[in-house]
Amino acid sequence: MTLLDTNQTCAVVTGAASGIGRSLALQLADAGNDVVITDVNEAGLEETRAAVEAKGVKVLVVKANMADFADVEKFAVAAFDWADKPIGMVFANAGIHGLTPAIDPDLDLFAKVVGVNLMGPVHMTKAFLPRLMKQGRPSQLVITGSQASFLAAPGMAPYVATKHALWGYVDSVRIELLMAQSDVGVSLVAPSRVDSGLTRPQVEAYRTKGGDKAAEDYVASMVGPDPIAEVIIREAKKRVFWIIPSHEPTLEIFKKRADAIIEAMPAGEIKV
Repeated sequence: MTLLDTNQTCAVVTGAASGIGRSLALQLADAGNDVVITDVNEAGLEETRAAVEAKGVKVLVVKANMADFADVEKFAVAAFDWADKPIGMVFANAGIHGLTPAIDPDLDLFAKVVGVNLMGPVHMTKAFLPRLMKQGRPSQLVITGSQASFLAAPGMAPYVATKHALWGYVDSVRIELLMAQSDVGVSLVAPSRVDSGLTRPQVEAYRTKGGDKAAEDYVASMVGPDPIAEVIIREAKKRVFWIIPSHEPTLEIFKKRADAIIEAMPAGEIKV
């Protein structure tokens, strides 16, 4: 695919009240894009709206719950009705954390995380992708996963499970778009730990479990959302599948997981 031309286009961003979503909205506005933003955090969304408008572009604000398809469908209808330019990029970025173990998880929390982190992108794909395809021009759907899309960790089972699931789901979308010979592409973002509205509430949980040092180490391990958003937009325009903005040395950990799969395949081979 050739480089995506986003001049004279509109962009859509979910989870725009803070963190990566807000940074995406502001950087897209800096580039001259009108922006459609949504979140469930109305106060944060209003702050983002004011900051985007100050950059001299148009902005549409819609409160929508990503776990509710009816809400997401209304959001998509509103976005396409409002936009007086083609929609060039859609960032399905909204997500929540979920600190509960895998062995004895909080099932209510697990279901809540599945609703937002997995079904949210599914809802966004169903509501937006057919409409993007009908535009008849190149565009990109960008779905935010995590490095937890290919790495596991204890104590955050629903988050890891949903982000792993996104890899399979988004890759299926990619294959179907290729089969349809569509001008629309899809990207999966796997950022390292980001200092955002999603991660900040976990600081006290780390403090409770491990004391002040654990909380301080957790905060120090994160990077701000601006450089993450910059990489996402740059690579989305290149129309690549994987976008991995990272400041953490996770490559070797992933290699060990991949090597374990590769080594297991010969042992399970069935000769016919």
